[in-house]
Amino acid sequence: MFGRYGAVLRVPAFRRAELISLLARLPQYGFGVTLTLHVVTTLGMSYTAAGGVAAVYTVAAAIAAPWRGRLLDRQGLRRTVVPSLVVVPLVWGVAPFLPYWLLIIACAVGGLFSLPLFSLIRQIIVAAAPEGVRRTALSLDSVIVELNFMVGPLLAIVAVTTFGTRPTLIALTVLTSLGGALLAIVNPPLVAGIQEGEPVLVARRQWLTPAVVGVYSAVLAAGIVLAGTEVSLVAALRTFRHTELLGLVITVWSAGSAVGGLIYGAWHRSIPSAVLLTGLAVFTLPVAFATSVPGVFLIVAASGFFCAPLISATVDELNGRVPESVRGEAMGWHGSALTAGSSLGPPVVGMVLDAFGWQAGFVTAGGVGLAVAALVVLVTGGRARLRRERPVEGTL
Repeated sequence: MFGRYGAVLRVPAFRRAELISLLARLPQYGFGVTLTLHVVTTLGMSYTAAGGVAAVYTVAAAIAAPWRGRLLDRQGLRRTVVPSLVVVPLVWGVAPFLPYWLLIIACAVGGLFSLPLFSLIRQIIVAAAPEGVRRTALSLDSVIVELNFMVGPLLAIVAVTTFGTRPTLIALTVLTSLGGALLAIVNPPLVAGIQEGEPVLVARRQWLTPAVVGVYSAVLAAGIVLAGTEVSLVAALRTFRHTELLGLVITVWSAGSAVGGLIYGAWHRSIPSAVLLTGLAVFTLPVAFATSVPGVFLIVAASGFFCAPLISATVDELNGRVPESVRGEAMGWHGSALTAGSSLGPPVVGMVLDAFGWQAGFVTAGGVGLAVAALVVLVTGGRARLRRERPVEGTL
């Protein structure tokens, strides 16, 4: 069953991309918590102020993602990445020493020029992986991302405790930029079979079909469910008076996602993203009925089982529905949809939590997931339509 992973790991381009991405993506996962601690501890501001800084950075990155993706399609990896390698170190070399309001401006600039690592690495993987194991390669990448998510913040907190927020922010930026520089030096192909510099331009209206919109909707909903669940977990553990276990609960949640990703990648067939979104939502709802912390642990692990497979499935479906020559822009919108969902989840679910309690947060997050999954099936014509649909000209 797991022999597919051997075929993936034997692809040199995959190994090279993942090793470079480890250097670049691991610091990125520690950046958010470090920025929050910088605003709260070093600048002495409130958590609301820290949230404002994070929101500006996130929105700027989400706005830039499709634009940067389009540059990848038209200009290639190296010419797209180099401006970030110049601007980002300059911004974050100065930003930790700025007062709050100037820090917000720096976050906007830094977000606009942030390295599009997640969509970029997945483009490299899709181009490099053999046809029969592409889904396995994407699943393995999702598992690696989950491990980064578990380890990155912990390492960042250790660095902040030891050296402070300013040196940590600079160090994280340097490491991420080194990863980006290595990618620019290696310059792996982003498209299989079409030489960079010879893009076949395809109008957006030709590839932005209802099925593609359905994939983006599933990604948006996934972000809302996951971010809403995280906020609800904080409220639940506060109610049970065990907030110190939050990190462990999130680790268990991520571990469930990693296990799900490994199994999905080894599975003999793909599963529609609407089905996986339904599974994520259905297993999020029962957390509202947990009567103890162990119950929360068990149900959260089960819901996490669908997370990595869902993200992998949406990337795989998107790859099959858009031409290679616009894959960068398409993946940029994928990243923006996930970011938008992650940004919408906390305030929407937070209002429900304030009004109705922690159980309502899980019900809301799961309910949103179920509603969007049903809408995706309705718009795309269900699972049979997914099998019958042919990719537009220029796809793999």
